[in-house]
Amino acid sequence: MQNYRQASAPASRGMAEAPLVFLREGGAMGALIRAHDWAATPLGRPEQWPQSLRTAVRLMLSTNHPMFIFWGEHSICLYNDGYSASLGPEKHPAILGRPGVVAWPEIWQLIGPQIELVMAGRGATWHRDHLVPIVRHGALDEAFWTYSYSPIDDETAQNGVGGVMVICTETTDRVLADRRHQFLAGLSDRLRALLEPAQVLAAAAEALGTHLDASSVGYAEVDATGLTATVERDWVGLGGAAVVGTHRLDDFGSALMQELRRGNQVTVSDVARDARLPPATLPAYAALGVGAMILAPLVHEERLRGILFVHHARPRHWRPSDEQLVVEVAARTAAALASARAHRAQVENERMLRAIGDSSGQLIFAKDRAGRLLYANAATLAVIGQPIETVLGRTDLEWHGGDEAREIVENDRRVLTTGESLRVEERFTTPDGTERLYEGVKAPMRDESGTIVGVVGVASDVTERNRQQRHLRLMVDELNHRVKNTLAIVQSIAHQTFRHLDLPTEARRAFEERLAALANAHSLLTRESWESAELADVAAEACAAYMGHDGRVTIEGPSLRITPKTAVTIAMALHELSTNAAKYGALSNENGRVRLSWTLAGRSGPRLHLRWEERGGPAVARPTRRGFGSRMIEQALAAELQGEVRMAFLPQGLVCEIDAPIPEKPVR
Repeated sequence: MQNYRQASAPASRGMAEAPLVFLREGGAMGALIRAHDWAATPLGRPEQWPQSLRTAVRLMLSTNHPMFIFWGEHSICLYNDGYSASLGPEKHPAILGRPGVVAWPEIWQLIGPQIELVMAGRGATWHRDHLVPIVRHGALDEAFWTYSYSPIDDETAQNGVGGVMVICTETTDRVLADRRHQFLAGLSDRLRALLEPAQVLAAAAEALGTHLDASSVGYAEVDATGLTATVERDWVGLGGAAVVGTHRLDDFGSALMQELRRGNQVTVSDVARDARLPPATLPAYAALGVGAMILAPLVHEERLRGILFVHHARPRHWRPSDEQLVVEVAARTAAALASARAHRAQVENERMLRAIGDSSGQLIFAKDRAGRLLYANAATLAVIGQPIETVLGRTDLEWHGGDEAREIVENDRRVLTTGESLRVEERFTTPDGTERLYEGVKAPMRDESGTIVGVVGVASDVTERNRQQRHLRLMVDELNHRVKNTLAIVQSIAHQTFRHLDLPTEARRAFEERLAALANAHSLLTRESWESAELADVAAEACAAYMGHDGRVTIEGPSLRITPKTAVTIAMALHELSTNAAKYGALSNENGRVRLSWTLAGRSGPRLHLRWEERGGPAVARPTRRGFGSRMIEQALAAELQGEVRMAFLPQGLVCEIDAPIPEKPVR
C-alpha cells in the first residue's frame, strides 16, 4: 500500500497520444482504462506492463462476457463492460485501478483467501451459484455468481503467478427465480392443507416475511366503504412492529391509496423520501416501524378488497423479483383464504343442517345413484339402530337386506329413472324385531347442471296412525251397520204398528219411503266415510227411483262437496219433491219433465243457487194446506243451509229455489 500511495503522480500523456495496441478495444471500459492515471498505481504506465498482463487485458477487453482482473500483490482491479453492468454507482468506475481490499471491503474476507490461493500457485477455483453479496444502490445486495479464479502466469512474479483472471456470470435472477418457484410451490402446498382463514393468513405472512427477511407482513381486509382496513393478525420479524387493528387508509397517504384502489402495486424504498407520502403521513408509518414497504392490492369487481403488505424497518432497495413475489403470494393467499372461508361456511352449513335435521322427528336421508347412504339424521339412525359410521357409504341391501331392503331399493330406482318425486309406503323391521310402516316422499337429488346424482327422502312413522285408522274404520263400519239395522228395526216396528192401527195405506207408505230415503242417504255418506258428499251424488240417490232411462229427470251443476248433515237434509227434501212430482206433478203423467240444477256465484262470497223446476205435468194450483213435505223443504232446509227457500206453484209446474251461502272451500 505504501508503494501505491507514493506512486500518485501526474499522469503521463504519452498513452493518450499513442494508445497501445492491447488497449485499443473495450468500449466504455476500454476508454476509461486508457484515460486512467496508471502511473499513480503500483502497475505503472501500461508501456511497462508485463506481456502476460497485456495479453490478459486485451483478452478481457475483447469480449462482452463479464471478466475481472486482480493484478499483483495489491490485487489492483481491472474489468470490462460486461462486468460493469453488475456494479452499482458506488463502485463503478471508482474501483478501477484500486487495490482489491479497498474496492471490496464488504466481501474481502470471502474473496481474499481465494485470490491468495491462486496467487500461491495452487491452481484455479470454480464456484457455481455462489453467494457473493456486494454493495450497490445504497445497500448490501444479495448476489449470486457462477465464476472461476484462474492464474495469469508471469515468470517474473513470485510463484510464477502475476494475477488472477475472474471469468464470471451473475446468476442472481435465476437463483432467486428458482427459490421463488420453490417457495411458491411450498407455500401453495402449505396453504392448501389449511382449513381456517386465520391459519391461512398466519402461514402466508410468516413464510413471506421469513423469505424476504422483512420486519412485518400481514393482510389488511378493506371494509365495504373502502375507507378503513382491518388487520386481524400479522407476522412480526426482527425490528418490526405489530400492525393488528383497524386503520384509516388515507392516513397513510391518499395518493398512494388511490394507486392501490386502481389495482396498482405500490413499492416504497424509503418512506421518508417518497414523493407520494406527504410529511403528515410519516408519523403513522413511524408508529408502525415502517421504513420501506411493498403493498399488493386485491381488487375484485372493481373494488379494493384487501392489501397484502410487506414492511421493512429501514429503507431498502427492493428487487423486481421481490415485488413479483409479493404479488404472487397475494394472489395465492386470496385464493386460499377464499377456499378456507368457503370450507368454514360449508362446515357451518353442514352443522346447521345437521342440527335442523336432528331436531326433526321425521326420517331425513340422502343417497347417491348407487344407493349408498350419504346422510341420515338422528331419527333415521334411531330407527336403523346403528351408528352413522356403520351405514354411511353402504346400501340398504348391505346393512339391512331382505325383501324390505329390495322394496326400498326399487323405489329409489324408480325415482332415479323417472326423475320425478314418488310417494311411498315402506315397511322396516327394527333391530328389536318390531315391524314399522313409514310413509313419505322420495325425490331426485340434482347437481348444479340438473343431472340426477341421487335420491333424497323424508318419511314419517305411520304405524300407529294406520292402526288407529283401521280401528276407526272398524268402528265406523260397525256404527253404519248398527244404524242401518236400527233403521230397519224402526221400519219393521212402524210396519207392525201401523198394521194394527186404522191409518191410511198412503200414510204408512210415505213413512216407510221416508225411512228408505234416510237410509239411502246414510249409505251414501257411509261410502264417503261420513266426511262429506258430492251434491250430484246426493241428488242422484234421492231421485234414483224416478230417473229411469227416458231422461225425464235431469241433474246438472258444478262439483260441490257438502257436509253430512246438509247432505241428509237435501236428500230428504229432494225425496219429498220427487215423491210429490210423481203423485201430483210432472212425473205423474207420460210427458212431464223435471230439471234439477244449481250454480255457484256471489259477490260477497260463494253462494249455492239450487233450482227444482217441473214442466209438462198436470196444471198446478197452490195447495190449500201445507203438508209435512212442504214444511220440511221450506223450514228445515232453510234453517240447515242458513238461506232462503222459495216455492212457486206455477200453472205450468212447481218451481223450488234454494239460495244459501256455501263454504269457500268445499268440505272434503
